[in-house]
Amino acid sequence: MMTRAEFLKIYPLQALRTARVVRLFEDKDLGLKPGEGSMSTAEQIQHICQSHNFIRGLFEDKVVAMDLFQKPYDVSSVRAAVKSIGEARAEVVRAAKAASDDFLAEQIEPFGPEWKMSRLMLAEVMLDHECHHRGQLTVYARVAGKVPPMVYAPVDEKVLEI
Repeated sequence: MMTRAEFLKIYPLQALRTARVVRLFEDKDLGLKPGEGSMSTAEQIQHICQSHNFIRGLFEDKVVAMDLFQKPYDVSSVRAAVKSIGEARAEVVRAAKAASDDFLAEQIEPFGPEWKMSRLMLAEVMLDHECHHRGQLTVYARVAGKVPPMVYAPVDEKVLEI
């Protein structure tokens, strides 16, 4: 299992990698849906931000509920979407630093008993969730005629400046 220090090293980079992909889009691309039943680009970004709010809740809320995925974020433009990712990222980092070790080790099961695990372990699982949705955005970017960045190319906080 990942430690808090490892999470605080990896999570911020994952969010920056997502912001880097989002920056590829133009505002006109936010309504793009690659196929019937697909989320739009904006809906994908909204879901990623909401998953960050879920992670924040893992570190901060006594009761972790699915309604954490309902918090609205501004994804009305690429600029607003990147800002929303940056703000959600900052909230997660703040909450992760503030949580006690006992709170992080608490066993919870917000998705049912088969998902019973520590808060910190579920936060680690949520990193995979973000990678999955960032991968979907990479496909959306290709459909929009953009060239996605290499996954592990260096990235820093300048990507949030838009």
